[in-house]
Amino acid sequence: MIEFKRAGVMLEPTALAFEALGVLNPAVIIHNGIIHMFYRAVALNHISTIGYCRFKTPLMIEKRFDKPILVGQTIHETMGIEDPRLVRIEGLFYLSYTAFDGKSALGSLLFSKDLIHFYGKHVIVALQKLKTKKDQQIERYRWDKNLVFFPRRINGQIYFMHRIKPHILLSAVTDISEVDAQFWNRKLRSKINNRLLLKSREIGSNYVGAGCPPIETDAGWLLIYHAAYLLEDQIIYKIHVALLDINQPNRVIAELPYPVLEPQTTYERFGNVNDVVFPTASIEVLDTVYVYYGAADSCIACAYFSMSALLQELLKNPLTDAYDA
Repeated sequence: MIEFKRAGVMLEPTALAFEALGVLNPAVIIHNGIIHMFYRAVALNHISTIGYCRFKTPLMIEKRFDKPILVGQTIHETMGIEDPRLVRIEGLFYLSYTAFDGKSALGSLLFSKDLIHFYGKHVIVALQKLKTKKDQQIERYRWDKNLVFFPRRINGQIYFMHRIKPHILLSAVTDISEVDAQFWNRKLRSKINNRLLLKSREIGSNYVGAGCPPIETDAGWLLIYHAAYLLEDQIIYKIHVALLDINQPNRVIAELPYPVLEPQTTYERFGNVNDVVFPTASIEVLDTVYVYYGAADSCIACAYFSMSALLQELLKNPLTDAYDA
């Protein structure tokens, strides 16, 4: 049985106004030998922005900015921008995040060439309007969040995951400009099932969501994701792992039948939202993979594992009838 090993808390809230309530759910990437972290910072008024820090090693902070690097600007972001993920595809950084207006959570996207200047902000998921009550001033849309890109093209296409409860959905395009209203109209009318069918749904989780950008391995794409379980009226978030086919990522080829990390420590069990471990980023150094996660929606923690040991364990749990979306 494989379990992630805890390295402890990496970032906590500070007295700075923009991150006084919580820091959580970061994006992390290694570029030019530097470990960059973009994290969700929550102010006392519950508005989220994106903070930044640089790490000297996977577990040691070197520099932390005292102001947010990205803030909400659009009508969909009146309560902020949340939960960034980050990949680099063909020299261009894709920073995906959730836009939140207090009513609707929508997967959105920014681009960057240098991790300093960001551009091209737009909602990328379908804007499906829901019925609103007469006294509601803000239009409500179907929640579609946890937008996570694969870190390279697969068979010439850009793949991304997103979540409409209770499933992780998978989409692919040749160019990101194809993702528009017509794309989603065709997608939503299609009878093709684009869900990732994961075992955690079969063992009792209420819903799942994409976590870290998938890691490419010789055995397939390693997917680290969260599953939410309802226990005595309390939602508990746990971390699971699965292996996707390298050329057909809609095919789940192996999966561990148990979580690899669940809330146990004080910082994971008690906070702004109790009993949460929420993975959003990972980096690989030799055989060790460091996973950064939001703990109880209050701080950022890290856990790690041996890639070779995890893959060995995963391959002991193949899905004989590998199912696909």
